[in-house]
Amino acid sequence: MGTVSNIGFPSVFRVPLDSQQALSKQMKNKSSCCFMVPPNHNYSIRPSPIRCNKLSESGIEENPTTTSTSKRPSKNKDRMEEYNIAMKRMMRNPYEYHHDLGMNYTLITDNLIVGSQPQKPEDIDHLKKEEGVAYILNLQQDKDVEYWGVDLQSIIRRCRELEISHTRRPAKDFDPDSLRNGLPKAVSSLDWAFSEGKGRVYVHCTAGLGRAPAAAIAYLFWFCDMNLNKAYDMLTSKRPCGPNKRAIRGATYDLAKNDPWKEPFENLPEYAFEDIADWERNLIQDRVRSLRGT
Repeated sequence: MGTVSNIGFPSVFRVPLDSQQALSKQMKNKSSCCFMVPPNHNYSIRPSPIRCNKLSESGIEENPTTTSTSKRPSKNKDRMEEYNIAMKRMMRNPYEYHHDLGMNYTLITDNLIVGSQPQKPEDIDHLKKEEGVAYILNLQQDKDVEYWGVDLQSIIRRCRELEISHTRRPAKDFDPDSLRNGLPKAVSSLDWAFSEGKGRVYVHCTAGLGRAPAAAIAYLFWFCDMNLNKAYDMLTSKRPCGPNKRAIRGATYDLAKNDPWKEPFENLPEYAFEDIADWERNLIQDRVRSLRGT
């Protein structure tokens, strides 16, 4: 797989309608790729089988796990086209989200699943029955849910009925600064869920291609004795996606920074905080766990 670009992107959720035509001309190439995990590496959490396959050349997932395949009105197709144009431009990656194919997800480790947004209560039934999910971490903002017309309250009610813990840690879509600021609390929720040990954890954003995989990678980096590149390559080899690596590095810097006179993150080289010392990892874990309940 070619390297996923981590260039920053502006904090814009929707592309103005009058600029879509100009943007769409830049989006003709839909190549897909996948990272490979380096051989003979031992991880703290054992990798598990893939749950949904890589993107095809058309940009559509091959054989995705889905709970809804019915046709949607053309209005939803317009939303998808608009969203994918924005994602390709601002995240600098070739991936697409196909809301009309229903929820899709990937089993990253034995107890961690990364995926797209549940769209209806039946998706919660599926996660509980088929995957043993006991915790759901939602990184969407209210406007993300409203954009797709998802009834979030019905999903939350179903979670309560099935005794699934549902937690929200909103971060702004396509905004690396918002992601950087939100990662510590999101990872705190992941760590708490894993410590409870009642079942698998499902972490999602809208498409499961940016914010959610970033939170999962940050957890693997901070709590599972991996450096950032190992954690990033491990996840993206299973679920092709383009989470912003710089946002994860920035959050790592924020948590490990212990001296007020430390060099500003913006002045550091691109490889800074791709790995951390044991004392830094311990400090990060203590600070993340102190965020529980906030």
